[in-house]
Amino acid sequence: MRNIKFILFCIVFLHWNLKGQELAPDGGGAYPFAQNAKCLSDSQRALVKADIAISRKHLMEKGILKAPNGQESVSFDWPLQKANGLTYNNYFGISGYVDQDISSGKQDYNCGSRTYNGHHGTDYFTWPFPWYLYENNFVEVVAAQEGTIVYKQDGKDDKHCSWMGNWNAIYIEHADGSVAWYGHMKKNGLTTKGVGQHVDKGEFLGVVASSGWSTGPHLHFEVYDKNDQLIDPYAGDCNSLNTSSWWVNQPAYRTPKINAVLTHSAPPKIGCPDTDEAPHLSDVFYAGDDIVFGAYFQDQLVGDSPAFRIRRPNQSIWESWNKNFNTTYSASYWYWTKKLPNNGPFGHWTFEVIFKGETVSHEFQYLSAPVGNNELVEEDKVKIYPNPTTGKILFGGSKVHHVMMQNYLGQIVFDKSLNNQEVDMSNWPSGVYF
Repeated sequence: MRNIKFILFCIVFLHWNLKGQELAPDGGGAYPFAQNAKCLSDSQRALVKADIAISRKHLMEKGILKAPNGQESVSFDWPLQKANGLTYNNYFGISGYVDQDISSGKQDYNCGSRTYNGHHGTDYFTWPFPWYLYENNFVEVVAAQEGTIVYKQDGKDDKHCSWMGNWNAIYIEHADGSVAWYGHMKKNGLTTKGVGQHVDKGEFLGVVASSGWSTGPHLHFEVYDKNDQLIDPYAGDCNSLNTSSWWVNQPAYRTPKINAVLTHSAPPKIGCPDTDEAPHLSDVFYAGDDIVFGAYFQDQLVGDSPAFRIRRPNQSIWESWNKNFNTTYSASYWYWTKKLPNNGPFGHWTFEVIFKGETVSHEFQYLSAPVGNNELVEEDKVKIYPNPTTGKILFGGSKVHHVMMQNYLGQIVFDKSLNNQEVDMSNWPSGVYF
């Protein structure tokens, strides 16, 4: 995809500026993930169970659903995946496990308190910018195990930050007779397969959203065995529901990880849709601009210390610093604002975060300022279209007589007078041109 603009290119190398000390962020902290409580009211859960029972009876009578095969239990793969186009390193966090405390308290399978009182499932929230991910269908729900769809709910509102209404969900019965519930999905975004149809392990079921009793986009994953008894797929010292793990490979209780490394045109805002969440994502900046560098984490732990680096196009380091974590958060974000110099070097720069032996990079473009009106180009009288393009571009307006284009390295790739005000770019390498 090509983005055509006219700019004045001037390259001057900056002095080495390697710091490497701890640098306090301009902002950030814990992500206030959805406090989802039970995810379903008691009456809603009772209705779902009744509807599943009726549906199973009909499917059994038709010979579509078979009796359990006698195996002890199935094993689950992960129920989420990134959609094509999402460049995040990781895309979720865990806000609540199954509540193991049958009294008025709360306790998860690992004897911790990462749950909600009366919570029957595990909640996986999307992060960072869950509403941006929702709008772009970037996080998909997939079948953790193959089976038959025994019930399906759709058509409910999916974009709110309060407990309201019912959810969009799919319920899948496995060969051992267990049933997995996948809840809070996107309205009219579920698989087109209907009740009674088979789904394979890893098959698309829907998109993560916030339908039903939900205060933010997340997947609620709830499992019952062949006797309709609640189980917790995670094995641990405080799991009183079942003794063994139901995962093919059970994830750790906490998994410190970089979810995303991003650049922004302004400080990012975290919150509910339309009014509060404002990612201000940008990958193109000009000389003298303020640029906000953001890093987004899952399970930051006390004592951990990620390192941050900004590299010039020649890979030399322009800025370097670190951040010491003094608090454990299930999800967190931190950002720093820096002013780009006025004199380059222009081109592709890289923002890097190093954490737990993993380096995650994000490229951005640092360009010189666009040319104003002059004798060659009067931009208010020139239209460049289509932009971006994968083929020909057209220059509208009578003032265009000569066009020069450069790639991001400043190399001149086109320098001609135009007769028909058309440039054929169909054979050019993909990239950004000026």
